[in-house]
Amino acid sequence: MFRLESGYYLVLLTVIPLLYLLYVNYKQKQEVLWQKLGTPDTLKRSILNGGSLFKRKLILFNIVLFLSVLALTNPQFGKKKEKVKSQNVDVMLALDVSQSMLCSDIKPDRLARAQVWIKQFLDRFKSERIGFISFAGSAYLNAPLTTDLATIQLMSSMAGPKNIGTQGTAISAAIDLAVKSFGDEQGFHRIIILLTDGEDHEGEAIESAKKAAQKGISIITIPIGTTQGGPIPAFGGTGENYRTDESGQLIITKPNRKLLEEIATAGQGELLELENSEQGFDRLKNRFAQLAKKEVTYQSFSSYQSYFQYILFLALAVLIIETLTNRRKDV
Repeated sequence: MFRLESGYYLVLLTVIPLLYLLYVNYKQKQEVLWQKLGTPDTLKRSILNGGSLFKRKLILFNIVLFLSVLALTNPQFGKKKEKVKSQNVDVMLALDVSQSMLCSDIKPDRLARAQVWIKQFLDRFKSERIGFISFAGSAYLNAPLTTDLATIQLMSSMAGPKNIGTQGTAISAAIDLAVKSFGDEQGFHRIIILLTDGEDHEGEAIESAKKAAQKGISIITIPIGTTQGGPIPAFGGTGENYRTDESGQLIITKPNRKLLEEIATAGQGELLELENSEQGFDRLKNRFAQLAKKEVTYQSFSSYQSYFQYILFLALAVLIIETLTNRRKDV
């Protein structure tokens, strides 16, 4: 199996015909000049006007350029696809960073409390591959699946409304992106953990959860916020500035627990309580252990090997030949 890891570099090959056109244009101008001088025979022996050695150097240079661009694309040959049993669980953490997550009905606020939960989760599940998504009106993959938990911790601690251009809460976008980020791996060892207040502004989250479940991906939901709710701080505001509606009344945000329960059910997962963290972590450990034991938890992958270094070596060899090729001197 063959592939180009960075095929977009092939656009640089357009330089080769451009150089050829410049060469033809320059040659034509020189021919006109030599005709005016009345010495066309000298033209044929001119180094600057298409002598055989000059053409040879030009061809060699184009070969070097072609090989260099090809090396940039990093050609790879893959071995036959193999299947290995997955002993761990792949987890995609999806954190709501919409403006309502700055509500302080949970101290210091919902977002900060969710970030603390993520840190506790990372401390307890160090052997799993974990990815991180932040979402509001749209979803962003901050970190793909990795065992580098320090990166996940850094990304989650830096996430906030200021880092998301579109405000709102698009839970379906987060679920769809998480499913896409798992790639083509097969099996039931994949889990999405949603940390959100559930104020979905798109209304397609349940359908997205069902599609994820069909691919063997479970969804765990964790409601953030109290049942009493609280006001939403004004974007960029300080102190006691809160968002109000058109009539000037405070907008009170409350977790949509009903929606999050429906998402968990549709995603063949469960809803965990934020305040019962230890109990929730124990339930996650049991779920992860059950998934890891399933015989169907196989991952299919292809092993690719890069060969760009050989192409670079060939380009260097041609470049040396081009450099050692001297222009013919007139006698």
